Amino acid sequence: MFQKSTKYLGVLALLLFSFYYTDKAVDIVKRNDPVMKNILSVTDEFEVESVNATIEGDTIIPGTNGITVNVDESYKRMKKINGYYESMLIFSEVIPDESILKQYDKFIIRGNPSRSDVALLFKVPSITNLEKAYQILLEKEVLATFFVDGTVMESNMDLMYAIASDGFELENFGYEDVYNEAMFNWTNNMLYSLTNVNPMFCYTEYNNYEILNLCSKNKMYTVRPTTVVKSNPFYTVKDTLKEGSIISLNLTQETIKELPTIISYIKQKGYNLVTLEEVISENRTVEK
Repeated sequence: MFQKSTKYLGVLALLLFSFYYTDKAVDIVKRNDPVMKNILSVTDEFEVESVNATIEGDTIIPGTNGITVNVDESYKRMKKINGYYESMLIFSEVIPDESILKQYDKFIIRGNPSRSDVALLFKVPSITNLEKAYQILLEKEVLATFFVDGTVMESNMDLMYAIASDGFELENFGYEDVYNEAMFNWTNNMLYSLTNVNPMFCYTEYNNYEILNLCSKNKMYTVRPTTVVKSNPFYTVKDTLKEGSIISLNLTQETIKELPTIISYIKQKGYNLVTLEEVISENRTVEK
């Protein structure tokens, strides 16, 4: 029995060595392939370092992913035609050491400052002026994020579904004007039924740790807008606008009146109006 076990162990060791040797041999051949040599020679040229998220106390501003050449995938693609072509390089993103990903215990106070993106947030504690804002955004062909109270959702499911279907982002604004733990999941479940996407954000205008802790426990981010518009919407936006601005607006008559002008001004300044999810993204667009 002992001799058989020894024999089997010897065969296993030989197989493992054979696999190791074969892998090494294949790797050596690959590294000496002219296609692979060309790919390796340009990796430094295309590499872009990641940028860490900015964390100060309990606040966070997203960073930016880095870029690296995916050597193995680029090689596989080019070997199909057995030639090196720069346009066939495949890139991968590199997450920063300090990333916004899973940083649920911080207040997000600004979007990604490395891109010309801006997010408009609308607080929806009631149905007042919601349809008007929705129609203006559609006409202007821009997206935005609506933080909707659970009571508004319950009473206006068809409208909520239409808004979500047009690409707008719906998020949790609590229930009856508060983030009540007992109703938090109820509101989230309504949002999921409307969008088929788990809600990502909670909203606060100051460092409210009760909201932060509740959202963190549910693996959701808490946003504290860069600009909270209380009055004079156009001039407030004009005076505070910058890359990554997260701008919170009330659905007042004044906002509705000035919203087309606000949107036009933001566009004229070269900014893109995007959803909250997009403005905090650390993804980097690769043009290849």
